[in-house]
Amino acid sequence: MSFDLRECIVRLARTGDTRDLLAISKTIWDGTDYLPEVIEEWIKERWLFVAEFHGKVLACIKLSQFPDNVIWIEGLRVHARYQGKGIGTLLNDYIMDYAYRLKEKNRSLSFEFCTYYKNFESLKMTEKLGFNLVESFYSLDHHKEPGYLVPEIVEDYGMDIFDNYPSYIPLGWQSVRNKPESLDFIKRNATVFRTPQSIYLIGGKGEKAVTFLKPPTKDLAAELPYFGYFFRRKRRIGIVCSTGFDKQLPYLLDSGFFFWDESREVAANMLIKRLG
Repeated sequence: MSFDLRECIVRLARTGDTRDLLAISKTIWDGTDYLPEVIEEWIKERWLFVAEFHGKVLACIKLSQFPDNVIWIEGLRVHARYQGKGIGTLLNDYIMDYAYRLKEKNRSLSFEFCTYYKNFESLKMTEKLGFNLVESFYSLDHHKEPGYLVPEIVEDYGMDIFDNYPSYIPLGWQSVRNKPESLDFIKRNATVFRTPQSIYLIGGKGEKAVTFLKPPTKDLAAELPYFGYFFRRKRRIGIVCSTGFDKQLPYLLDSGFFFWDESREVAANMLIKRLG
């Protein structure tokens, strides 16, 4: 049967969609997608939408409620075999219409998402919808080494520890605004930890990353075993840091951290965009 976009329907996800969603995740990001780690939780939550064609789920997208009246858009996935056929646009149009209907009930809502700086299709699509760039971060990786050290988990903290992130605080590839009302969300969805050198945050659902809460130091090799504690089942350690730490960026590169696309271009590669 040949594919016809007009025969696709968009609906809320249900438990029976799990197999198709897992099949989608295997076709993207070289099979390293985090979707399998969150799919059961996302289906139980509200606002996971799928695009179905003749009973088969080919794509998905998620809306999530974040602090400060933010609706976060995430998890857009299209099966590799069906990319370039308009399914991503279909889903985006649908959830934007849905989001605007939510906004009719709550005028204070705004819509945000995070994307990679070379995700040109997403950037072009969302610029047409009126999304603007509001923040950017550095996202780097490091090949994980054997062994790990257990860091000190910090539970008693306030928003002051995020002073180096005055507008947005990255929790993996999600971000929340630096507002007092974000503190409870951060404590539920991230972990703050301390090493002999510094203090960090590990956040993100599925695709976790260590956020540098203070500028990187020269002796980052000593920090790697503590980072490795949170990535014991992974091949790589992911980190995020403020563009305000650009003078310390050489410390990261000299310690073996790298920008993970093929070009290894040094750039603020993690973009936060907002509408409303």
